[in-house]
Amino acid sequence: MNNLEFSVPYNNEPETLDDIFGLKNWNGNAITEVYLSGPREYFGSGRIVPKMEATELVDTIDRIHGAGLRVNLVLNSTCEGVGWYSQKTVNLVMDFLKLAHEEHGVEAVTIANPIYISKVKDKFPSIEISASVLSNIDCVQRAVLFEKAGADIIAPDVNINRDLELLWEIKEATNAKLKVLVNEGCLYKCPFRQFHFNAESHASREISKEEFDLSFADFFGAGEKVISEDHSQLLKSCWIRPEDLRKYSKITNYFKIVGRAQLKSFVARAIQAYMEESWDGDLLDLVTGCSKRFSLKHGAYIDNKFLDKCGFFEMVTSCDNRCDKCDYCQDLADLLITLGVCTPGKADDTNPVLLAKRLEGF
Repeated sequence: MNNLEFSVPYNNEPETLDDIFGLKNWNGNAITEVYLSGPREYFGSGRIVPKMEATELVDTIDRIHGAGLRVNLVLNSTCEGVGWYSQKTVNLVMDFLKLAHEEHGVEAVTIANPIYISKVKDKFPSIEISASVLSNIDCVQRAVLFEKAGADIIAPDVNINRDLELLWEIKEATNAKLKVLVNEGCLYKCPFRQFHFNAESHASREISKEEFDLSFADFFGAGEKVISEDHSQLLKSCWIRPEDLRKYSKITNYFKIVGRAQLKSFVARAIQAYMEESWDGDLLDLVTGCSKRFSLKHGAYIDNKFLDKCGFFEMVTSCDNRCDKCDYCQDLADLLITLGVCTPGKADDTNPVLLAKRLEGF
């Protein structure tokens, strides 16, 4: 049986790397790369993380390489305005990548914009390019075009995580390896997603997280409002349980854990659970996005192990997504989801001292 490989997040807090290195070979599985954001003056990304200076980036790269792991630099903005396409901006990005790749050995980059994928592949043919999940690769046609643009790795749109047949078709139609995100907790087919990540892409370079949260609280509470009115959305979100990773073995053995914007406690918890392929606790302690925000605000709890008993994976991977004709998720939500529960994970992830310390880095 093949080992599972994991791409794991660095949240720009140096102490987190110690936890990552301690888990790099766990339960017969392996962390093979650490992905991270670089200095804001060169490129934004789909997450808002603490600032990192160029010297810090070099030190971080050296630490990760020293632990025998690869570095994947995330440049996955979905919008940076008209200036994003100017020759001046393109030259600045290419100079930065030359420093990172050729002088400091960064092996891989993650990019959402296919125009930048093509330019980076032309300039640096030896660098591995991952087409970001924010590229919205949700069909064979789109996967083929991203591979032609220069993508070596494809992170499929999370909305097709449970469509095993389509994932297989993408695998068969391309030579790209699939890297499947396992714990993003956005709404299924979220109507706010594109606009959310466009705003985050700008904010990742322009304003602090605190300013962003205060300014856009109503806008980014839209997903939570949907969940508050329909708890079944927590089950429809396309996360993958740790116990179900082996069921993707014909498609891939390579998985990505989301968590760059989270505290160290969350990053370590999620990595260990997925590498162990088992989690005995609240599933919502492992996911991000609006599902996590709703969970922290309302104490929502889903017994992860109970989902084994009701054939959850088999049901949602054979589903035609016609929720108007099926009550499975609604009935399961009524049975399974409880509110007002404070788990140790929730307590850790809302620690005011650690949250305040993290905000100091923005």
